[in-house]
Amino acid sequence: MVPSMSENRKSIVVKSNALIESMSDMNLQEMRFLAFAAAHLPHELVPEKGKPYDMEINVQSFASTFEITEKNAYREIKKLATKLMQKIVEFDDEEGYEVGVGLLSKRKYHHGEGRLWFRFDEDLLPHLMGLTERFTQYRLKDVYQFTKTSTWRLYELLRQYKKVGKREIDLEDLRWKLGIEGKYPRIDNLKLKVLDPAKEEINATSDIKIEYDQRKRGRRVVGFTFHIIENQGTKTPREKIREKVEKATGDTSLWPEMQLVLQNDYRINQKQAQQLANGFSKRRDELEKKLPTLKKRWEKLPEKNPKTGRKKTQLGGYIFAALKDEIMSGQGSLI
Repeated sequence: MVPSMSENRKSIVVKSNALIESMSDMNLQEMRFLAFAAAHLPHELVPEKGKPYDMEINVQSFASTFEITEKNAYREIKKLATKLMQKIVEFDDEEGYEVGVGLLSKRKYHHGEGRLWFRFDEDLLPHLMGLTERFTQYRLKDVYQFTKTSTWRLYELLRQYKKVGKREIDLEDLRWKLGIEGKYPRIDNLKLKVLDPAKEEINATSDIKIEYDQRKRGRRVVGFTFHIIENQGTKTPREKIREKVEKATGDTSLWPEMQLVLQNDYRINQKQAQQLANGFSKRRDELEKKLPTLKKRWEKLPEKNPKTGRKKTQLGGYIFAALKDEIMSGQGSLI
């Protein structure tokens, strides 16, 4: 029996934050296909090391979810699976190695029944199943109406920061993450063609609402600050009740989100970000004030030390050293 359209849209997509940050060159149909597949994985299962995972996707169900004709879906679904077999995503593993993994490693299609089987690689599975930290989840209903890839990409980038409430992204980093490098060199065109349409779609249909401000250095725009709040208008009554319970019980931990900020916005590696998040666990407001100040101080440093000739320390290393010294002085603990 094919699940109904409404049932499919209630499905939850779960991705690791590392995977989200690395997916910059996928088009809208590919994003839809991967999200649909990810939503139908058994998220609670922990992947077995060395074993890939084979799953079936129902083409009729996919077509009904995204409101496309079955005739087109049968033809396109095979193309999408083939393209995803050729897509490589790169991210750093826990040991600091850069890993390149294909999104799919095999596909099998039954012409008469409209059924498709495919295989997730063993190295990709930990980013889709058995996740307990550093992951983002959302409902298919939050994204299925998006009409632009850049909208979907921006949504995922900001959805990670829902509890934090804001995210700063440098201009060139934003272009890369949205897959628009070399396009829209004028800021007004970038806003008109990409950011404003994305904001309109996200605010209209998803579980968050966003606004953004320009960040300038002198007269030059160097990035954007995105502000993120709950979109109460798209929540179900049950979700509103659950939110009230979480607030009443104090289930509003920011530890994973703070670690995410340190890694993505300040280029601090995973292990060091975890240490700093732990060390400042009781002084989060103080940490949030210090980070932008340290970044500005780093930006003013010369590329080379005029006395020693040494190159400027990377941003993450500079900030970690500054904050580590403060914690180790007795004001906190890195353990």
